[in-house]
Amino acid sequence: MAKHKKKIVYPIVFMIIVTSVFTLILAVINELTYDIIQEQSRIKTQSKLLYALDIEYDNTDESIVSTYNEYITEKSTENYTYYIAEDNGEILGYAFEVVGNGLWGQIRSYLAFNDSFSELKGVDFISHSETPGLGGRIDERWFVDQFQGIDVSQSQDGEYLVFKPAIGGNIDSITGATSTSKAVRSIFNDNINEILQAKEEIIDESKN
Repeated sequence: MAKHKKKIVYPIVFMIIVTSVFTLILAVINELTYDIIQEQSRIKTQSKLLYALDIEYDNTDESIVSTYNEYITEKSTENYTYYIAEDNGEILGYAFEVVGNGLWGQIRSYLAFNDSFSELKGVDFISHSETPGLGGRIDERWFVDQFQGIDVSQSQDGEYLVFKPAIGGNIDSITGATSTSKAVRSIFNDNINEILQAKEEIIDESKN
């Protein structure tokens, strides 16, 4: 009976020890790399903001950080935190972080306008939980780039972004990802509407 108990106990003790050792190793690695991971995440987010504002940069960490620091200023009003892109005192555009619900979770993205808020400079997605190969294709450049230069000075039945082939359509949806496409359009349309209503306040605030 004692031998039988040992045969049961030894594997359990061994697994506990192995699990504890690997957990400790992972905890140490996480602690050592935490700052690096956070810095890489920050740089990636900065690159997406630059892309949305159509500001050119070399695809290196140093270029992204230096270009961001050269052109971008973060400002806020009572209702918004936003980013202004400037070059020698000339405003190139404004960008806003917008959040909304996708099919499987929140979609976070940047929505950027030109200096007069009459057209989109561009967009880029910060994070999402959409299905890889389907809704996850919102990250693909063909999808992101189609928002550049869209006129938002007028809306069609309250919408600035309309799927083709509808009359006045200006963007394509993703085949096989109807729900995600609709979610993105809804997030952008709702936020464009809210931002345009506050544009005078934002423009005035940016001059201070």
